[in-house]
Amino acid sequence: MGTLETTPAPATPVPTAPVPAQTPESFPYALAVGTLYTYGRPDISTEVTVYMVRTLPEYEFWSWQWGQYGNTTAKEGHHFLFAFVRLIDRGTARARLPAPQLFVLHSDGRTYRETTDRDNSIPIRGLHVKQYEYYYEDRAGWIDPGESNKIEGFILYEVPLSVTKANSYLDVIFSSKANATWKLG
Repeated sequence: MGTLETTPAPATPVPTAPVPAQTPESFPYALAVGTLYTYGRPDISTEVTVYMVRTLPEYEFWSWQWGQYGNTTAKEGHHFLFAFVRLIDRGTARARLPAPQLFVLHSDGRTYRETTDRDNSIPIRGLHVKQYEYYYEDRAGWIDPGESNKIEGFILYEVPLSVTKANSYLDVIFSSKANATWKLG
């Protein structure tokens, strides 16, 4: 009886399909700005909301080095979108915070990640909260229970002028079992 010999086919690269673009239909259950979303379990129950959204062509920041305010202008054809978030742990044990990279902005089939090319501890004139990333790093990714430990901060995106509150969604991944999306306008 003979032996069947096979020669493996040469490996050819398999083209990968692009990630499908997110469209408004992708977020049929998007929450309105100001709507609370709660995730976790009874001992770790975190309330989250996107409570305000602003777009600005520029912003002023405090420079410790200069002892005065400096100015940052968006590159041509872009502006800054600030999404303000509030997180409160209503449970009895501390809870894990979502990393800043897990706040993903979707608009017109494109996705945008947080703008992180600035020192997140530097105050921005006219804003009474710091960048969310500052709190995430300052608290080592955790939030303690109670209203007094709440986090209010902003996620900053530099996006094309075509990205508006009306055509944007902020999708936040809290865990492998929990995420929420807010329609920003």
